[in-house]
Amino acid sequence: MEQLLTRYARRLEAEGCVQPGRVALACRNECVGTVGPDDLVQLATELINRLPVTAVILAEPLFPFPALLLRRALPGLAALVPNDSESLASLHDIPLVALSDKASLPAAISAALTRRKGCIIDGIGMASQGSLTLEQAYIAWSSLYHASFIKYHEDLLSYGMLLPEESTALAHILQENTHAGPPVASHFCTGPLETAPEIIAELAAVGRATVKRGLVDSFFGNISYAGNNALYISQTSARLDELEQQIVPVPFDNGSTLGITASSELPTHRAIITETGCRAVLHGHPRFPVVMSFFSSPTEHEGIDQVCEFPVVGGEGGQGGMAQTVPRAFTLTKARAVIVRGHGVFSIGHDDFIDPFAALVEVEQRSREEYCRRLVDKLSLSAQRQP
Repeated sequence: MEQLLTRYARRLEAEGCVQPGRVALACRNECVGTVGPDDLVQLATELINRLPVTAVILAEPLFPFPALLLRRALPGLAALVPNDSESLASLHDIPLVALSDKASLPAAISAALTRRKGCIIDGIGMASQGSLTLEQAYIAWSSLYHASFIKYHEDLLSYGMLLPEESTALAHILQENTHAGPPVASHFCTGPLETAPEIIAELAAVGRATVKRGLVDSFFGNISYAGNNALYISQTSARLDELEQQIVPVPFDNGSTLGITASSELPTHRAIITETGCRAVLHGHPRFPVVMSFFSSPTEHEGIDQVCEFPVVGGEGGQGGMAQTVPRAFTLTKARAVIVRGHGVFSIGHDDFIDPFAALVEVEQRSREEYCRRLVDKLSLSAQRQP
């Protein structure tokens, strides 16, 4: 068990979610196994002994956005409600646990984890639970970090700085904007892709690159390619950096039950391919396009806004919603990528993933730059209004 727990701890560190060495995991099998620093392990052990769950993760986030959210909250507020649809669907809300005294802290955290998958804890970080598996606790923690990142940046741009300690976070945000990622190399195969092994290998390669570039969090995101008489698409809840055994070939005529295990956004992928004639669809959840989607501007097309010249549309998953709004936006605007408000980004390519990946990187970089520009303008205006 220790090896498994260590692997998940290292995964969280590698994803840039937690402070190195400040993550504890506790998992119940025949007995309770733990890894992590003593202080966090002690609390995680007490939590798992209080809760009817299989796993608990307790960690200090790499950046203090969750703690700042808690301190910015109105006194007595019990939970934050995220605005992005992915977080709202998976977490509903995020309980806030104030640091009153150490003796009552385990009971307060346990109460929060009984009600929700995770919580923000003043002075400690965040905790998550998995009712049946360690994987569930990992997904919840990663989802919580994603939600707190989106919520904090949205609130900061909406209301400005409210706390003296936010100057450090602001400096980090602006500094990160000066370090653009490396150029996008055309290291993907040139299409069209013909055989099943060729398609699956390329989907796996693109998925790994998408995760490495930080364009998805946790299990957010999916990928598909139309070829070999089927739509090859990642399975539901598949990690994009481990896709070799998690690709489903779904016939276009629906004459198979394989679609049951495919991504829940299969209808959107299928509609995009049908209406645009493209073969490759890449869907990620880069953070800054999601944040900026809440600050979009209208276009000449009804129901379509824009951010950095990329179209922004609404819509939920399933047969309606995104399966209608996203293909329409591609068709009307001829854009390479479409942002779904509060959700993520779809990008397309005619025969391969060279253009979709480049477009996903571009929409993230340009959204980050636009966010920082607007934030500086807002803070400068606020400073001018100070007496």
